[in-house]
Amino acid sequence: MSKLLPIFFGILILVSIAVGQAQEEPVEDPGLIITAESNLVVVPLHVYMGKRSVNGLGPEAFELHEDGVRQNIAFVEGPPNQGEEFTRTVPTEIIFLIDFSYSVMTPGLLDFQTIRSTMLRGLREDVMISVYGFANNLKRFTGPTRDLAKLQRALDQSFESEAGGSRVYEAIMQTARDAANRGGNVSRMMVVFSDGLSTTNLSPDLVVRSANAFGIPVYPVILGHDRIVERSQGLSGGFGLGRQPNPGNNRRGEPQFGPKRNPRGPLNRQSNARSQENLQRLFAEIGSRTGGRSYDLEVINNKVIRQILGSLSTLAETEYIVGYYPRGVDEELSSHTVEVNLASEEIGKLYGGRRLVIH
Repeated sequence: MSKLLPIFFGILILVSIAVGQAQEEPVEDPGLIITAESNLVVVPLHVYMGKRSVNGLGPEAFELHEDGVRQNIAFVEGPPNQGEEFTRTVPTEIIFLIDFSYSVMTPGLLDFQTIRSTMLRGLREDVMISVYGFANNLKRFTGPTRDLAKLQRALDQSFESEAGGSRVYEAIMQTARDAANRGGNVSRMMVVFSDGLSTTNLSPDLVVRSANAFGIPVYPVILGHDRIVERSQGLSGGFGLGRQPNPGNNRRGEPQFGPKRNPRGPLNRQSNARSQENLQRLFAEIGSRTGGRSYDLEVINNKVIRQILGSLSTLAETEYIVGYYPRGVDEELSSHTVEVNLASEEIGKLYGGRRLVIH
């Protein structure tokens, strides 16, 4: 295992949120730091034929290119054919990132029993779960674990937390960085429970670049869609509690996300709702842009959460990992685009398989 190389991916952004264990002193974050393994790169992906996973594929089924140049595949790990024994050498971490700003993620929506019954009982022993939460600040409630008591305590602590503001995109970037800094060859997937209404100006494009650099697909679970519909129909009063995003401005080409501002004059409820739905759409698109998918349903309840977690459990079980060794290291560290494709379209359809690496 080579030594991890901490590097700054340009001066993308200095983030002032703190990352730390819930019961420890918070650690000030120095900025966006990307770490990369210099001797091995792993790329997660899925292969489906229709709605069914294609299992038992080996290296001959894939082609891997770095900056358009074909590379030798070192190994492939994935779901075995039925009846075959399989030992996974690259573990999986499922990261839960929970938005607890003003009870966006309400108690009872995601609970310990739901996670245990829909995920832990059926997942491989090498699949771990970590829990983070955020509002203005980011907290790590537990690192990757299968310890039932730790997960129970982490969820309890996340729901006991409540604060104003919602640094959605900063939280995603910093959670990815914190997880990647633990090192090792680990496949990670991040599930973000949030309404997606960020109270800062950070662009979703930067979040996508960061997630792809860390090789972590993001799975947004969009909350509060039903409340936006109700507000647009005048069924509930106000936007309240400082959760109203910036509805845009008059300068052409500027993005319609950002901190809360006081618009001049009253805003039509339907216009406000459309603006918020647009923000949620941008948040949802992070899924497909990072190799994950989004869950954007009009109503989210515990039954729906169970179905979502069941879907994520299936994705963890059917995931492929394609690994390769870069042919050389640049004199000056630079980013490279890695893409995995199927050797033949007859094999099925590939999902994911892209990431940025730095060496």
